[in-house]
This record gives sequence, structure tokens and C-alpha cells, in this order.
Amino acid sequence: MSEEGNKVRRGRTQFLLLALLFMGPLAVAWVLYFGAGGWKPAGTTNHGILIEPPALLPEVRIAESGPDGSDGDMRGRWTMLYLDGGACGDRCLAALDLSARVRLALGRRMARVQRAYIAEGPDPLPVLPEGQSDLMVARATRSDLTPLLEALPADLPRDGSEILLVDPLGNLMMRFPLSDNPKGMLSDIKKLLRVSRIG
Repeated sequence: MSEEGNKVRRGRTQFLLLALLFMGPLAVAWVLYFGAGGWKPAGTTNHGILIEPPALLPEVRIAESGPDGSDGDMRGRWTMLYLDGGACGDRCLAALDLSARVRLALGRRMARVQRAYIAEGPDPLPVLPEGQSDLMVARATRSDLTPLLEALPADLPRDGSEILLVDPLGNLMMRFPLSDNPKGMLSDIKKLLRVSRIG
């Protein structure tokens, strides 16, 4: 074979090796993710439960206005949302206290997070307990809350056993069971605030 033919063959071999070097990992990742039943790495760093896909909640006013003069809705800030099925009992008060402490522990990022409480009882929280002055309280019996409640995923517990996290665009994206370690919730929210440029 001529010298020129050897150069062409060597060039093709080098090209194929370079293509394999760069495209091989991408092809393997594609096959694992799409072809092997949606394989994902086992090691996640979040503590809460991701809602996949996130549920976009309609723009609904929860309160006449937020405690700090905001619009009283779940847009523009991260929202810690607590849903309860009736009057606010001991577990409800503990959950509201937990969300207040987590928000306070965010330090300088605290202003980026608001808290909301929705209950189906006629008068869920007639008097705000001490340390809850930043809480927006709504009654689910109000007809304008119906679209929001209908947009929640069907499998979402509504018995007051979880605190939900809504992003500033209105996407319900995480849930935190009250039985879990509250440090995990704080860690997740801190991480989201650190990497997020919205809210």
C-alpha cells in the first residue's frame, strides 16, 4: 500500500478514536438513562421528597396581604406551605413553629422565604400564636382557593403531616414529612436559595 494510503487510513483511525473518546460517555449515559428503564444515580443530596414533575400552582391570593406588605400570594418568593384538614391542633402548631424556626435559621436569606397556612376548618387559627406574625393564613372554604387545591397532586397528603415548598414561580417542588429531621429541611432550603437566582 502506498504511503499516502497509510496516512489516510491512520487519519481515519485517529478520527474514529477521538470520536469514540468524546461521544462514548455520552452514548453510554443516553443508553443508561433512556434505554435502561430511566436509571439514575442512587446518591442524592436532598433530604426532602422531590415532586416530579413539579406541579405548577395557579396564581391565587392566599391572604389580603402578606405580613410585610407583600401581595399575599405564592409568587416572587419561596413559600413554605402547610396544609391541614381542620382546626389547628397540637401537630399543626408544632409544624407552624418548625417552619418559623427553619425560616429564622436562614439568617440573611430569610426575606426570600414566606410561610403560608391553608386549612379546611372554618376558623383554623383565630389568633396567631407567638412567633407567627409572618404567617399568611387562609381558609380553604374560600372559593378562590379551589383552583389551587385542585392543582395539587392527587397523592399529596392533606392531613397536616408535611410541609410543602413552592418556588417563586409557583411550582410545588418538594415535600418535607414532619417525621423527618428538620435539619434536612433547613439544609435543602439553604442549598436552593444559594443556587437560585429567583425569589
